[in-house]
Amino acid sequence: MKLGTSTAIAALALGLATAAEAQQVLASQPQSFVDFFVKEGFRPELTRDPTGDPMVMFRYEGATEYLLFYDCADHEACRSVQFYAAFPTESPVALETLNTWNSGMEGRFMRAYSLDDGAVRLNMDVATSQDGISERDFRDLLSLWLDRKQVFEQTIGF
Repeated sequence: MKLGTSTAIAALALGLATAAEAQQVLASQPQSFVDFFVKEGFRPELTRDPTGDPMVMFRYEGATEYLLFYDCADHEACRSVQFYAAFPTESPVALETLNTWNSGMEGRFMRAYSLDDGAVRLNMDVATSQDGISERDFRDLLSLWLDRKQVFEQTIGF
């Protein structure tokens, strides 16, 4: 049976859409991030954070990295993720250092802050919304996070 041109185009479009969906990461599907990290050569672990929301942990250059899930409904159907790092420091990091980081190009897309315990936090939010983002774009964001996190560590003397 021979397909008509419009039927063949529709079938091709459906096939391409299905392939594109398979290459998306979605906060509503934490396993999509686990699968992504496995493809990239990491050994991820899908677990839960202290509030019960999903969390993916993976190791990079000997350090544990955290991907937290946000905007969740009953700990499911999340719509965004956040790269997160905490740096326990022996002495407080000057507020001026953090403000300079946050307002400069190196800190673009991220935010650094300190809490009462003196530890410094760094995070970067990624909204996947309902349709997700491509693995290619998430790979770029992961690279941005890892590169800028290293620069931040140097900035605060960690």
